[in-house]
Amino acid sequence: MSQTSSSSSSSPMPRPAVAGDADHGARVSSMFDAIAGRYDLMNAVMTWGQEPRLVRHTVARANIPTRGRVLDLATGTGDIALEILRQHPDATVVGADFAPQMMEVGRARPGGDRVEWVEADALDLPFEDASFDSVTHGYLLRNVSDIPTALAEQFRVLRPGGWVAALETSPAPDDFRKPFTSFYIHRVMPRLARLIADEPAAYEYLSSSTRAFRTPVEVADLFAEAGFVNVGHELHMAGTLAIHWAMRPVE
Repeated sequence: MSQTSSSSSSSPMPRPAVAGDADHGARVSSMFDAIAGRYDLMNAVMTWGQEPRLVRHTVARANIPTRGRVLDLATGTGDIALEILRQHPDATVVGADFAPQMMEVGRARPGGDRVEWVEADALDLPFEDASFDSVTHGYLLRNVSDIPTALAEQFRVLRPGGWVAALETSPAPDDFRKPFTSFYIHRVMPRLARLIADEPAAYEYLSSSTRAFRTPVEVADLFAEAGFVNVGHELHMAGTLAIHWAMRPVE
C-alpha cells in the first residue's frame, strides 16, 4: 500500500555515497563494513520481505534512458545497482560507497562484475559535472551529516533532464498506525538485530536514525531547495519508507 504526492520548483543550484565530518563518516563506514555479510538478510527481515519490490519501484522512478549511465550512491551490496541492470541490461552502472567491505559482498554477487565499484564520499563525489543520466540511492540521506551538500553533488553530476530516485526510511507518521509503527521501530528492529546480526548496535543506530530523520515532505523540500524540479514521493510500509524522485531542470 502506498501514497503519492508531488511538487515542482525551480530554485537555483547550491553546491556531494556517505559521510560529512570525518569522525561521523568513519563511524558510519566502519559500522556498515562490520555488518556487510548480514546486511541483505537484515534488510529483508526488517521490511518483511518487501525490499525487492521497493528496489524495483525505486529504479522505475529513475527514468533511466536507453544505454544510460547511472550512478548508484550508497550502493552497499548492490541491490539497486543490480536491479538497474536487470531492468536495463544496456545500462552502464557505477556503484559508489565509502564502505569497501559492503561493496566486496556486492562484487561477489551474480552480475556484480558488471558494476563499476568506486569507493567515494557522497559529499565530495569524484565524478565530472553532468556525467550521469540518472542517480539512485537507498538509505543514503539519513546517514550523511549534510543533506543539502549531498543533494547538491547529485545535482552537479546529473545531466540536465536527468532524474534522481531514492529509497529512504521515514519517521512513523502521526496517524492511527503510529503506536504500532513506533513500537516496531523502537523495539522490534533492535531485537531482530540481536537475533541476526553480529553487531546489533549497528541496527540500534539504524532504528534511532530512522526516528530522527526528516519527514518525506521535508526531504522533498530539500530536493526542491537544491534546484530539482518535478519533485515527488510515495509512501510504503505504513509510511515508514518513502521513495523520492526529482529531475535536474533542462537548461
